[in-house]
Amino acid sequence: MIRHLYVHIPYCVAKCPYCDFNSLAGREEEYSAYVDALLREADHLEGGPYETIFIGGGTPSILPPALLKKLLAGLRERLQLADDYEWTMEANPGSVDAERFALAAAYGINRLSLGIQSVHEHHLRFLGRVHSVDEAERALALATTTFPRVSADMIVGLPEQSVAEIVEEIAWYQRHGLRHASIYHLAYEPGTEFYARHRRGELKDIDAETSLAILDAVEQGMKSLGMQAYETSNYAVPGEESRHNLGYWRQHDYEALGAGAVSTVKGERLTRQEHPARYIEALDGREDLYRKREHLSAAEVLRECWMLGLRLAEGVSLRRLEDLGDAKERWQPLVDELSDWGLLELSDGHIRLSAAGRRLQDAVTVKLLPD
Repeated sequence: MIRHLYVHIPYCVAKCPYCDFNSLAGREEEYSAYVDALLREADHLEGGPYETIFIGGGTPSILPPALLKKLLAGLRERLQLADDYEWTMEANPGSVDAERFALAAAYGINRLSLGIQSVHEHHLRFLGRVHSVDEAERALALATTTFPRVSADMIVGLPEQSVAEIVEEIAWYQRHGLRHASIYHLAYEPGTEFYARHRRGELKDIDAETSLAILDAVEQGMKSLGMQAYETSNYAVPGEESRHNLGYWRQHDYEALGAGAVSTVKGERLTRQEHPARYIEALDGREDLYRKREHLSAAEVLRECWMLGLRLAEGVSLRRLEDLGDAKERWQPLVDELSDWGLLELSDGHIRLSAAGRRLQDAVTVKLLPD
């Protein structure tokens, strides 16, 4: 039974220079046809019950209220939700208002993920964000009075960012009583404006010492708020974790709707047409809906088990490794060696990174991957 569904809204007010997600600025004339296409694709889904739904982007909150209502009502008509469901929607502070939030809550959204990214104006400008700190304040205050669960994103490791600024960010989280945070270190991803500027020498990496100090400040600050790092970039008060994202990291099957959206069901990974116009044409019968079809081999599933599991605080399940045919004789010597170096811990039927191991996560993961 498929328990998770992702719905992609590929539109934004402006394309952020660091973003490598499938998103486009403008194209307002396309919104209505896109929502119709999403609902046509939803007609072919299993009815559920779905334990989690996640509407991401792009910027889902960019949809005009009438179209947002049409989308949410249409999904409710077509899909059955589990009794204890989690339904998340992403939103940006520059494209939210009381009407949109009220609509979302009325149709069943019970978790909001808000793209704050920074509470310093100069960093927001550097990141190309279209909202101000004041707008972030108002959006978060409105969100916390409308939805039972709210998360906020933050980007760290920005050029010239200081530890003192991180302390101020943490205090902002505390003031708003947040119980979940997604905190990402800036990376210059291929295909982004920042990547091109970095290649030209216009942007420099933050120095390693400051980067580590910032990550230490994040870790200590989150602990002071009662949040634990349950995944590499995600912190939560116990019980407030994103159940939808845990489904990905635990390799559950999941369905998807929308341009560029990826689903994985029974070992088949399907990637939909990336451009929203081609996606709409596919749902009109004029294009193949899928631009990529992959059948995951046993070796690929096993490698993903290690890569995803080591991102989680709970670690990689020994039972899962056994089910996937990864012989203990292969990985045990490697785990013993890395444990002796203080980088891994083996307990409660799981292999997990230690605090020191998280600093070297990529290198440790590569060492443990099967050939």
